[in-house]
Amino acid sequence: MKNVTTAEGGAICVNLPAPFDNSELYKELRMMSLNCQTKDAFSKSKVGGWRYDIVGLGTKVNMADVNAAIGLAQIREYPKLLKERKRVFNTYTNAFKDCDWAIVPPSIEGEKESSYHIYALRIKDFTEEQRDRMIDEIAKSEVAVNVHFIPMPMLSFFKSLGYDINDYPQAYENFKSEISLPIYPQLDDEKLDFIIKTVKAAYDSLL
Repeated sequence: MKNVTTAEGGAICVNLPAPFDNSELYKELRMMSLNCQTKDAFSKSKVGGWRYDIVGLGTKVNMADVNAAIGLAQIREYPKLLKERKRVFNTYTNAFKDCDWAIVPPSIEGEKESSYHIYALRIKDFTEEQRDRMIDEIAKSEVAVNVHFIPMPMLSFFKSLGYDINDYPQAYENFKSEISLPIYPQLDDEKLDFIIKTVKAAYDSLL
């Protein structure tokens, strides 16, 4: 699913503009990932270096070395992986762009280009119920699709904090007709053709 995997865990890339101090931010994030300890395990293992302090409320979210090794190997492969994801993305766009019911996601805007992480196809003038029925139809052919994402005001925790989806009409508009299609490098032309035909047939079956 992810563009780059570490099996579990991840990395934070810090490259913020002034007035941010990236080195100071890095130190703070690193400390927060270790329960706000002032020393990591390696530093504490040095002779006489056992003493440490905890200076805030942090979390234990540091990644294991073996996961980091997987991530580094993935990063070296990333240009190739990204090229394949882009191929899948563009295949979908070419297949659906002439369908008057399909709203294809953008990929390039000015100097910005998508990471091709998700292919968020939207169905024009669909209700949430129609979208759900279309997903059920697609599932009958054993094609796994998803929805990205359920707006936070629709989730129980955020509802309990007083959030109301009626206050976020654009978020709901994007959500109610969206279907995320499979997108990963191993999708060959045969599989893509099957997915595309399945999605189109599912739409036709509802009308």
